[in-house]
Amino acid sequence: MNPEWLAALAAAGAAGLVGAAAEDAWQTTRDRFVRLLGRGDPEQSERAGRRLDALRDVARRADGGAELAQARGAWRVRLQDFLADHPDAAAELQAAIASFPPPAPAASTTYRQSGKAEGHGRVIMNQHGDLTVRDTRDGRG
Repeated sequence: MNPEWLAALAAAGAAGLVGAAAEDAWQTTRDRFVRLLGRGDPEQSERAGRRLDALRDVARRADGGAELAQARGAWRVRLQDFLADHPDAAAELQAAIASFPPPAPAASTTYRQSGKAEGHGRVIMNQHGDLTVRDTRDGRG
């Protein structure tokens, strides 16, 4: 298998896994990854379960943002190593990724700026890369 594709698959798996750790449907995701990572070996399954439980604990903490970012990197490496050892599991990991709940939509934010120039003044405003220059002299705007 293509190593770059496996690396991308591992990164997607790690991002999805970390995102799913805070979701209500975590137990289903956890069980699926215990089976995937355990490969039928009770000891490996137990180790995978402990690691996934630790991830869940971090995801449920309000102050766990920095640790979650680190966990995403650690899980990317862990999944990449796993795929290197078990390339036959790539399709199973891909199916697990496809089963993740969709991410919550980002909150929509509206920004409003207001500026007023008097006399011979000019207002030049910039918001998120857009630049608007308006000449307010003589009532033009």
